[in-house]
Amino acid sequence: MRGLEAALSVYGEVRGGAFASEALRKVYQEIAPGDRKLAATLLYCTLRRQSLWKTMLIKYCKRNPRELPPLTWNALMLGIAGIVELRHFALPVLINGLVQAIKTNGGQKDVGLVNAVLHTVADEYPRFLDGLKKSGALRDQALYWGVPGWAAAQWSKDLSIQEAKKLVKGSGMKTYLSLRLSRDADRDEYIAEYNSSGRRAWASPFLERSVRTAANPFPLELPGFGEGKIMPQSESSMLAAETIAKRSEGGYVLDMCCGRGVKTGQLADIMRGARIEAWDVSEPKIKSAKFEMMRMRAEDRVKFKCGDSLTLKPDEAPDTILLDAPCSGSGTWGRHPEAKWRISPEQVEENGKLQRALLERAATLLAPGGVLMYSTCSLFRAENEKIVADVMSRHPELVELPIERRAEFMRRGKPYGTVIMPALPWVDGFYMAMLAKRRHSAAEVE
Repeated sequence: MRGLEAALSVYGEVRGGAFASEALRKVYQEIAPGDRKLAATLLYCTLRRQSLWKTMLIKYCKRNPRELPPLTWNALMLGIAGIVELRHFALPVLINGLVQAIKTNGGQKDVGLVNAVLHTVADEYPRFLDGLKKSGALRDQALYWGVPGWAAAQWSKDLSIQEAKKLVKGSGMKTYLSLRLSRDADRDEYIAEYNSSGRRAWASPFLERSVRTAANPFPLELPGFGEGKIMPQSESSMLAAETIAKRSEGGYVLDMCCGRGVKTGQLADIMRGARIEAWDVSEPKIKSAKFEMMRMRAEDRVKFKCGDSLTLKPDEAPDTILLDAPCSGSGTWGRHPEAKWRISPEQVEENGKLQRALLERAATLLAPGGVLMYSTCSLFRAENEKIVADVMSRHPELVELPIERRAEFMRRGKPYGTVIMPALPWVDGFYMAMLAKRRHSAAEVE
């Protein structure tokens, strides 16, 4: 399968509800090795600023876009994105490749339309995009950087218009892979091994166990992945688990929403003497998490339970709880761009109800004297500070613990927690608040 054909196929699946990384992974071995980078790059640049390409399609297409077959629509979206983003890819090759792909898949009657629209875009887009980029209006900045308008408007309310513009730009930034090293791996030796393969990596100045890369390589092809030496993970995510692990005194640890086990594996690697229990409502995610523990050689240190975290019961009262709550994922829109086109203000509100209930449950389960980390990969206060403030108002036994702010892209939440802004390709937007449970209630102390 050629790169353009693969990108067209996977983009169609993503529009149907699939996750980009998973859909791409399924066809990875079918793509010609030399075309794998092209397929992934074109797919992600199309998803990253999808609203912009849609606006341009409507602007330059003489037919009603609603009447276009899905295949034609997808080819035009990929083509427009490719014309703007793939600076070193010849225009005739891009257009001819997409034309051949839609011919092969039954789109013969729209060949002329695709040709005409893409050539018009090639001629007209510099002036159109330059106007958006220079505009001072937040809505134009949101369109240019590929951020839903409602999200930009919400950030302007939560922060300020100037801060919202910075956040919009940061959310549209291209991301690169950072790798978390296990405790047994020597960072300098790993970097030397990685660079010997012709790639480029270097030590992160932010985290001691992180290595930064200048690309987004396929995980299975990374040196040390099969042996459990490394795990692709954003540095924001690494910091959350590292912070709670350093503050914890060990004992019984509960990961309330473990997902595929990325942070669970990190906790197991750092806290080798702890007894860890991990929950998730999704059986496929639990299965993936168990495989991750095997890969990390930590399967004997983690017990999994599949079910609702609002009703499951831990085997022991947890001394440490990590609650990485389900959220909008707005801090990771640069890394998972399809997510931003599937979320709505109503969904953020619904997320808040679940997050509040989960944090309430965590506060109840936590043993006196224990520590609790509430985290999300969201940048909405409705999923972060407001949740923590609401729960703390009803649980006077909870007190906030300070989190070291190591870099200028970390700032104090309003009023609780720490916000990590998406300021670097390896640092996603993130929120975390670390809480402790008093051993005695205020009434008992009095």
